[in-house]
Amino acid sequence: MAAKQEITLNSSLRAEINLPCPEDGSAYRAVAEAWFTAALAELAGALGEEFGYDLDLSARASAITGGNSKYGPPGSFWASLLVTRASGRQVETFWSPKNWRTFLRDVEKMPPEAKVQLALVGDDGFPGEPWLDVSVVRERDAPHWIALIVDRTTEEFADPGTRDDAQNRWTEFLRTQAHAHEAVLFGGIADDAEVATGRTAMEATLGLFPDDTFPDLDSVLRGYAWITVCSPGVVAALGGVDRLWDSAAFFAVEPLACGGALLRATENIWEYGPDAVHAVFRFLAPALPPGEASPAISSDILRLAFEDAAGLGRP
Repeated sequence: MAAKQEITLNSSLRAEINLPCPEDGSAYRAVAEAWFTAALAELAGALGEEFGYDLDLSARASAITGGNSKYGPPGSFWASLLVTRASGRQVETFWSPKNWRTFLRDVEKMPPEAKVQLALVGDDGFPGEPWLDVSVVRERDAPHWIALIVDRTTEEFADPGTRDDAQNRWTEFLRTQAHAHEAVLFGGIADDAEVATGRTAMEATLGLFPDDTFPDLDSVLRGYAWITVCSPGVVAALGGVDRLWDSAAFFAVEPLACGGALLRATENIWEYGPDAVHAVFRFLAPALPPGEASPAISSDILRLAFEDAAGLGRP
């Protein structure tokens, strides 16, 4: 039997879960803090070997504010905390136990974005690669939903000696998170999401933004990827879990207690090539936004079928 053709991942990988926004700040903080702590523990990999909640970067931060613009010697560890206020102002601080506590109090105010960033300092003295960003985003124009996001560089997947462990950690993390919430609307693991805008590859190529797609997540997907998490309404629109299994488009179909499902296209992410992408697209087409995705000017390879989902009937 011929060996399966392997793909090379793009430079960053995203795990994401979309949920209805909690009604009050304390519940919002509980969801966010659980996401931050789980992602930092499970997805940092070798990057997190120097990380701990007692980490205090005050001395290095003082050197920066004292006129030394460099964050530390090349290869040293850096961590920061960023909150985007309702006004749009961003407040970034270095990691320390005190700043972590302040950060969590800010999260309780339900800001548009809260982010923890880990990185190694590059040769230029500034945070570089590898890096890990863990975010909770509440879109200003779609405040009734939240996005729990982890973005990380993919160097672990480029090394055959580490990629199996890395993949296991990412898939188990997403599975656990998908099962932890009562109302999961969308999610997945993808290497072609837009880090800067938060858009899926499909949203980007159709000219959509999360605030366009969030209101319809009970019946329409934001896109599709190696792993796609579907809402109960999407599962129903696709014919139910049994039909998902029978489709042969997925390596695994895992029902969620909320009525949704976690769909895994291939056993390994490095096997998620054009044939698998097309099979997933054709089956999920009835639950995708209408419009033909067009190749975009991007440094990333987009894992998309460049067809109009509206032109396909039920598989």
